[in-house]
Amino acid sequence: MYYHGVVNGLVDEKLLDILKDREISSASKRMLVNRIGFNEGDYISLCKYMGEEVYKSHPNNAFNKYIIDNFCFIISDDIEVEKPVYIEDASTMNRFDLMKLRTDNPDKRFSDLIDEYQARYFIPFEKVIAIGIPYHRTPTISNLIKLSNFTYFTPDEYSEFISKIESIAEDYGIPVVDSSNPEFMLEFEERRRAKK
Repeated sequence: MYYHGVVNGLVDEKLLDILKDREISSASKRMLVNRIGFNEGDYISLCKYMGEEVYKSHPNNAFNKYIIDNFCFIISDDIEVEKPVYIEDASTMNRFDLMKLRTDNPDKRFSDLIDEYQARYFIPFEKVIAIGIPYHRTPTISNLIKLSNFTYFTPDEYSEFISKIESIAEDYGIPVVDSSNPEFMLEFEERRRAKK
C-alpha cells in the first residue's frame, strides 16, 4: 500500500477538491506552477510504510511526518511509481546544489525521505482503498485544532468537517480509518485480510 498525506496549505479545500475531482493530481495538473521541492510539480509524493526499525535510524521520514495524525489516502500497490534516490544530507545542501543535482541527472528522481515514492501527474480514485482521518487531534491553547499554518477549526467545526468527509467516503463506498493511531495501517490490513 502507498499513502498520500494532505497536510500543507488549505487542507480542507485540498481534501474536498480531491474528493470532488475523484483523483489525486499533481500541482502542475491543478495548474499550480511550483517547481520547488523534490516532486517539482509534476509528481505526487507518496510513501510506503517501512517499519519502526527503519524509522528509528531515519527520523525524517514521510510516514511519520505526513501520514500519521493527518488526513491521508491509502492507495493500492498497483499504480505506477518511481522510487527516488535517497539523499540523506539534503537538508545541508543549498537550493542551487539541489537544482544542479537534478539538472545533472535528468533521468533520476531524488528525495530526502527514506520512504518516499512518486507518481506522475495523477492517481485515479479507483486506486484509493481507504481514507485516513485524524480523529483525535487536540485543540491548541486558543482552543483551535490546527491542520496546517492556514487551516484551523474550532472543535465543533472539526467535528462537522469529519462528518462531511465520512459522508462522502460512505457515498463512494470507501472505508475510513483512524490515522491518529500510529498502527492504523496494521489494523486496516488485518480488517482487509479478515474480509477475504
